[in-house]
Amino acid sequence: MTAPEASEAETAVPQNTGQRSRYTLGLKLKTRELSDGHTELALRPVLGFRYGRWRLGHATGDEWLAFSGYRKESNLAYQLRDDERLKVALSLRIQNLQDNSSFDGFSSGKNTLRARVSANYQLNKRWSVGTDLTQDLMDRGDGTTLSVGASYGLPLSERSAISLSGGVEWATADHWATQLRLLPPPPGGWHSGLGSVGLGLSYRYALSPQWAWFGTVGSSRHLGQVHAVSPSTLSWNGQIGVLYFSR
Repeated sequence: MTAPEASEAETAVPQNTGQRSRYTLGLKLKTRELSDGHTELALRPVLGFRYGRWRLGHATGDEWLAFSGYRKESNLAYQLRDDERLKVALSLRIQNLQDNSSFDGFSSGKNTLRARVSANYQLNKRWSVGTDLTQDLMDRGDGTTLSVGASYGLPLSERSAISLSGGVEWATADHWATQLRLLPPPPGGWHSGLGSVGLGLSYRYALSPQWAWFGTVGSSRHLGQVHAVSPSTLSWNGQIGVLYFSR
C-alpha cells in the first residue's frame, strides 16, 4: 500500500527531470518480535536502482521522498501504470519461507520466487486504498495471498511527513500450512481464509534532496484459523535508517 503523496513536502524533495536512471544507498537497523518472545536485531544495507519503469531493490528518491507509506518490498518491479490517481505494478521477489521475509542476501533457509500484482488508488490528497495479489511461482507450498488496505498520509512540515496504513491478509490453505508448518493444523485441516490484520506507522525526514532518515513501526495480530493454532497478542516490528538518493 502506498500513501498519498505529501505535496506540501515537495519543496524539500525536487523531482528529477529527464533522468531515466537513479539509485538509493543506505543502512537500516531492523527489529522484530519472535514467536518465542525474544527480540531480533539486524543491521542491513539498503540498495535500490531504477531505470525508466523498472526498479530493482528499494524504492528510489522520487518515490520514497514523496513519503510512500508502509509497503512490502520487492526485488524486481515493473510499473505498468503510474499516474496521479492509479499505480499498477508487477514485481518479483525471492522470499524466505522460514520467516516469510523478503530475501536480502543475508538470510538463510528455504527460498522461493514470488510474483506480485499491486494496485494503489489515491482517493484524495490524504487517503489511498490498495491491494496486493501474490503467487508462489516455484510451487514450493506457499500458495496465493491477497492483501487489501488503506493509507493516510500527513505532512508535518516542508521536510517531514508521517503515514498510517492498515490492512488484512487472505491466503490459500497451502500458504497457511507452510507458514505454520511447525504447529498442528486446526480441527478439520487448513482452509482458505483471513489470517492476519496489521497496522503500520512511518516517519520520513528529508535532511536534504540527497539525504533522509526514516523510522517505521508495525504491529499485527492473527485471525481465525491462524489464531486458533497460534494465539497471539499484538506482535511488533520496526526499522530505523539513513538513505542517500542520487540526483
